[in-house]
Amino acid sequence: MSLIITTPQIKANISPGSGSPSLVLVAGGRAPDPCWLALLCKGKTAWAIDRGIDACMGAGVVPSLFIGDRDSASKKGILWASEKEVPSLVFPPEKDMTDLQLALKLMRNFSGGSSAILTGAFGGRYDHSIANIFSLIWAEEEWSVQIRCAADDRESLFILRDGESATFSGVTAGTLVSTISLSENCTGINLWGTKWSIPNGMLSIRRPFAVSNIISGTDGVPGSKDGEVSFGVDIGTGWLGVYVAGPVTIKG
Repeated sequence: MSLIITTPQIKANISPGSGSPSLVLVAGGRAPDPCWLALLCKGKTAWAIDRGIDACMGAGVVPSLFIGDRDSASKKGILWASEKEVPSLVFPPEKDMTDLQLALKLMRNFSGGSSAILTGAFGGRYDHSIANIFSLIWAEEEWSVQIRCAADDRESLFILRDGESATFSGVTAGTLVSTISLSENCTGINLWGTKWSIPNGMLSIRRPFAVSNIISGTDGVPGSKDGEVSFGVDIGTGWLGVYVAGPVTIKG
């Protein structure tokens, strides 16, 4: 069984795992392209996290829940959510957890399952971006909430952990990819389909040298379009980030 994650520009098949995320968390970082967000949310439930309500409004995506302290959401976005009768969980600005962390904790009770895709995680303040990524690891370790993809129309980050294997398809040859240790060390890394492969290698969080690799890929993947290739990575131990750069053009 595999966990299958699909965004408008890339598809990840992670094993072992099961199912496909049915929830999209729209956070308050850099807003994704409206057409991209609409495509991502098609057939899924969306939660707006504070300023993420503005991204939802711009894309015409009505979330099933608003979560936040309203310190960054616009008045127009808050009014729009009210007009659309979006249920809200409003918290005080003075709190121990961020709005995203509160949403992750609440996911334990989500009837659609405890797996999601995160967008609006990048851009803006660096401290927010890095806290967002490590919050995903925290959520899985402490609350068994699984979010293995943070993406928008400009960049994607997939997260793998101990003993997992992933194949990525739908990308174009020449796209940049980086592998970054998100734990003290990552061991048993095998990376294929790139200009520089990693055979049973190790990465350290203190030595992030495996950046700006180039996807050369394996073509002939069933269902792929002309010019699309695939690449993959296995990991023995640790938490590994697989970052794929490059914008995608979405036609509205």
